[in-house]
Amino acid sequence: MWEEILIFFENTKNIWPLFVGCIAFLVYILQERRKVSEAASLIVLQIEDLKGQIKKINSYIIDKKLNDAAFYESQILFQKDYWNEYKHYFVKKMDSGSFNIFDDFYNCASSILEQQQLMKNLQKNFFFLTQQVLAQTESNLFQQAMFSSSQSSTDINQFTRVMASLFPSNIQQNDKELLQNMVKNIAIANQNFDENSIYQVFNKNKIAFHNFTNSIGFTEYIPEQIRISLEKALKQESSIEIIGCNGFKIMKKIANRKF
Repeated sequence: MWEEILIFFENTKNIWPLFVGCIAFLVYILQERRKVSEAASLIVLQIEDLKGQIKKINSYIIDKKLNDAAFYESQILFQKDYWNEYKHYFVKKMDSGSFNIFDDFYNCASSILEQQQLMKNLQKNFFFLTQQVLAQTESNLFQQAMFSSSQSSTDINQFTRVMASLFPSNIQQNDKELLQNMVKNIAIANQNFDENSIYQVFNKNKIAFHNFTNSIGFTEYIPEQIRISLEKALKQESSIEIIGCNGFKIMKKIANRKF
């Protein structure tokens, strides 16, 4: 009997490494399946979100004109292309027709994203350029106010300090020193400045210019090609039935599986 027990344990010892190896292989398979399921979930969620966002972007074109404010406030279409990152998982899981539909849809989405980003970048650059024009114009208005105000004498150093307080808070040190020297030189050349008069003239002209900038303002240049390219990509996207294709159904099934 003891001999039989010893033989049993000897056989078990030989089987144990095989058993451990099978368990490790099973864990690996389950982990890989989970990766594919998570990738499918990300793709499904992104496609559903993109459909909604693209519909909104389509509404930003009215009478062949782009709604500048709507584009400025819009969220970027997507940060990461999950399909191109994970599509190798699904090459053998869906038919070639569905695979091509996914490719076409994401290509259209990328084209729309490119035009959206170009539009937003142009808007940002326009804001920066407008700020530069404002700074330069205010400097000119300031000089004009100083030259037009000469009624009573004032202390040059005090006057220079007061005028320096009108400089923009974000002005660079080199520009600040240049303007301070300019103010002092003008003050020395004509020592009959009236501070109150300068304030009144400068503020009146500055307010008028700001009102102009914030209303009709400067012409914001948006290339016509952005609208043309955007309309073309939107038209192509509208013809792609990605959510109704067989591949999308398979993708949702993979995303919803438990293990």
